[in-house]
Amino acid sequence: MNETKVRPAASAGNFERLQRDPLFEELTDLIAEILTYAFDDPADVEIEKWTLSCLPSTNKSAGRRRLFTLNVGPMEVLSVECHLSRGQAIEHAMYIYLSSSALESHTGCSIEALNEKYDLLGITRSELASADGDGTVIECNIEDSDALAQFGQLPIDARTLRPLAERLVAKGRGPYRQYHNPGFAKHVLEGIGQLFDSESTSDA
Repeated sequence: MNETKVRPAASAGNFERLQRDPLFEELTDLIAEILTYAFDDPADVEIEKWTLSCLPSTNKSAGRRRLFTLNVGPMEVLSVECHLSRGQAIEHAMYIYLSSSALESHTGCSIEALNEKYDLLGITRSELASADGDGTVIECNIEDSDALAQFGQLPIDARTLRPLAERLVAKGRGPYRQYHNPGFAKHVLEGIGQLFDSESTSDA
């Protein structure tokens, strides 16, 4: 009898490990926010348009461990890495991909000028082919309150995320279904549902 092998990034074990991370709920909220910027109904397009891996393995050094990767279509759009020293976490870096043209349009600055202006962030054009030359990645140390303040000054919302997401999903389903963690995705989607329920109650 042949059984499909579950990839570690898609396993319940990896999800349980991530749940023990002190930043788990903060990461969940971040992913939920980005999904609602990218899609009208994230739950309706799970796997078809986006996938979420949990503690995926990477080819990077032993001093860096990726906590998750959110992919839209064929490309990663959000990830957080833990930087380690002697096995202990020292900082976490967030990487988020946006539409370059939309970011430039809504800020009135070139990507290069934004990188100079927001000196605590890394803002660089992405070389990932899936973005068709319209991708920019922003790197932010999430323990650095000053860097987070700069991050919050940028239009990182549906205006800059959705144009890239629409470009990516037009390419068809991405190749990461085998790494999609259903337990983690369910937890994120439940958070989105609770957010919408609370907003509906407050508007009543």
